[in-house]
Amino acid sequence: MIKFNDVSVKFGSFYALKDISFEINKGDFMHIVGPNGSGKTTLLKLLVDLLPPTGGTITRTPCTMGYLPQKTTINQKLPLTVAEVIYSGFPHPKLKPTKDEVTLMKKWLEKLEIGHLYNHSVRYLSGGQQQRVYIIRALISDPCLIVLDEPTSALDPSFREKFYEILKDIHQQRQATIINVTHDLTDAASSGDRTIYIDSEIRFCGTFDEFAKFEHESHHHV
Repeated sequence: MIKFNDVSVKFGSFYALKDISFEINKGDFMHIVGPNGSGKTTLLKLLVDLLPPTGGTITRTPCTMGYLPQKTTINQKLPLTVAEVIYSGFPHPKLKPTKDEVTLMKKWLEKLEIGHLYNHSVRYLSGGQQQRVYIIRALISDPCLIVLDEPTSALDPSFREKFYEILKDIHQQRQATIINVTHDLTDAASSGDRTIYIDSEIRFCGTFDEFAKFEHESHHHV
């Protein structure tokens, strides 16, 4: 679906990413890990075409995409309801959602255990509630590629495991391709998942099981 070939991103004399090469195949569940400032968010911005590379090439197969940035771009001062924020995630939103779209939004809200918030203002929600709303916004269009930048950072610890169960179900049932930046692989990763460890350059690319051995031998900690 996506191929990076010797991709670099340079800000002045500083390389955020240097000579990155890897492929994302249809149906991959890929976790991207690395220390703070290692270039993980920069890599995702390249993936979703929000940032051009300084060098190298990126080739993509056109597909529908859901993206959850690390910091949301919706102005918190706007008087938006939960429903309005989620509805903006549909491919071609109109002035008013259809009955089927309303049903789908409410179904997702129930799935993420915030069904009572449909008509609530987003700016008065807790950080964890807002994060669940933005997650639904990224998933609502049933995209074939899902790109998530630390999706569980604001979620309650008790809900994180359920969230990853939902993601794994989407991956298995719909054969979606999922790219997930995380600091904690405990609940996120399964043995067949792909893992990339990045620190400006790719230090590791392989399966989760192989990464556990790499982490032990090189004393990296995520």
